[in-house]
Amino acid sequence: MTQNRLRNLDLGTLRSFVTIADSGSMTRAAGRLFMTQSAISMQIKRLESTLGFSVLDRSSQGMQPTTEGEQLLQYANQILAINDEAMGRLTSPDYEGVIRFGAPSDVVYPHAPNAIRDYCRDFPRVQVKFSASRTSLLREQFDQGQQDVILTTEHEPGPGGKVISTQPLLWTGAADGIAWKKRPLPICFCKKCAFRPVATAALDDAGISWNDVASTDDDLASDAMASADLGIRAEMECVIHGGRQVIEHGGQLPELPAFSIVLYADDKPGSHLGQSLAGYLTRAYG
Repeated sequence: MTQNRLRNLDLGTLRSFVTIADSGSMTRAAGRLFMTQSAISMQIKRLESTLGFSVLDRSSQGMQPTTEGEQLLQYANQILAINDEAMGRLTSPDYEGVIRFGAPSDVVYPHAPNAIRDYCRDFPRVQVKFSASRTSLLREQFDQGQQDVILTTEHEPGPGGKVISTQPLLWTGAADGIAWKKRPLPICFCKKCAFRPVATAALDDAGISWNDVASTDDDLASDAMASADLGIRAEMECVIHGGRQVIEHGGQLPELPAFSIVLYADDKPGSHLGQSLAGYLTRAYG
């Protein structure tokens, strides 16, 4: 009996494909990877020949993955993350030190503790210093070199950011609560919450009057007010905590856009600690 010949995906080609998908352009991908455009084009042609389908389409927005390409992109990100983690761990002679990691408090659970635990188990000589803060402050700290790896919640990622999860933004309130039926609508966000301007703009567009009953810098305080049915808020689907639930408003509240959890990691030479933690976080949230 003739056995099917084993076929392997080439890591270099997968990296080119992911970079094209991220940048939307074969030219930009070639620049990032220090390759010629013709070399990347040949890689993609060989990949499509091996798989038997097209992985990229050219549109007005640039080069975008096809439906089959989207499936490949998920696998490619996982394969490359494992490869980069293994190479970093096996080739670095001094896998020890301190890594600074920050994330907004509302996306810490349930995934960040698991990722940190697994990372520290595999690299016991590395100390992780974790801090929770709002997205805008974390971006500032990262740009100033005060954080090595951060997660943010953003509608669109900034330069260097990698989307690792996209979730619907939903109205939430106390279990069996009635605050969402009141007018003006009581809302409770901390002042710097990334979701607040999106939510209030949606309410204004829908002609729904609202009143911010929280007016606090403390996200825990606004959490408590929503859980006590004193107001409602918007949260990502994956991070809704106990004591609150998605409001089944039947169209009486406006729909909200999706938000992404975005990863930023130091990619300077010698930053293998941050890159390895980024791999753990990508798999945990993805």
